[in-house]
Amino acid sequence: MRALTLLLAFLLAACGGGPRPDVFTYVGSGNQPMAAELWLPEGTGRVPVVILSHDVRGKRDPHLTDYVNALKGSGAAVLVLDHYASRSIDTSRPPPERAWITAMDFAIDAYGALEALAEHPRIDRRRAGLVGFGEGGGGGALLAAHQWLIAQRPANGPRFLAFAAVAPECAYRLGNRATNRAPILMLVAERDNRTGRAPCDDLASYLRAAGGNVTVNLYRGARHGFDDPAGPVRADPQGENITRCVWQQGPDGLWRERASGVTGASLFRINQTEASQQAYLQSRQACRTLGTETQGDAALRGRAVGEVAGHMKTHVIDARVR
Repeated sequence: MRALTLLLAFLLAACGGGPRPDVFTYVGSGNQPMAAELWLPEGTGRVPVVILSHDVRGKRDPHLTDYVNALKGSGAAVLVLDHYASRSIDTSRPPPERAWITAMDFAIDAYGALEALAEHPRIDRRRAGLVGFGEGGGGGALLAAHQWLIAQRPANGPRFLAFAAVAPECAYRLGNRATNRAPILMLVAERDNRTGRAPCDDLASYLRAAGGNVTVNLYRGARHGFDDPAGPVRADPQGENITRCVWQQGPDGLWRERASGVTGASLFRINQTEASQQAYLQSRQACRTLGTETQGDAALRGRAVGEVAGHMKTHVIDARVR
């Protein structure tokens, strides 16, 4: 019923004026029926595709529109995911208090969407990229680059050629750090007190040590949300600062949070139990602090859109594939 309600909402929205996306359905994490927006360039030929995965604040069109337009202008189809609508996620509550959805669900949603896109007559399944934002889509995009997750998808399924993560959550250190040298671009803010610069620098080094192809571009003076529409600093005294939180997976598969020392956490729904979920909440409470700032900046937003579109054009849109 929820999937039908969401589909109806998309169809009603499509009745308005101006260019509109197609409604695109697929199966996401947990076999959840999902709906997304597919923007196609003009024409009838096959085109590459770039998937956009929003942050924990949910799908916000003012945030994503410039990315959609830039990627379409470069010749790609663009699929805009909404990880929350089909799941009735309440974005007014902080992430740990919401329905149990994690960055891994964001990553698996993206792969589910890609596998459905491979059957679309306008999509070139050989050329696909993934762009994620913040805590949620950004963390999910970085997880999706790992060979460990790719190996769990259908053997003959489509693959992403490149990944980009804007102000991402860089808190996870999978024991299997192989990324098959897929180009990964991270855009990080110097003054980010929500997801942070330091953990992304650390993650980049961690992945490069296993042959990862990772580029980190620093946005000096920028706060988290630098690619939001321009505006004043938005202070949130209760906002979660997780810049000290790093969960490392050991050889035994168990996770340990570095700052708190709490072990046995389940960051994702994989092998999750009540005890492991409580360990995660305990470790997060211990490593986080409260108080964050976000601010959109027009110049930095333009730079981010350009760098993401350029990364996808080089490694996906203009890629030579067999």
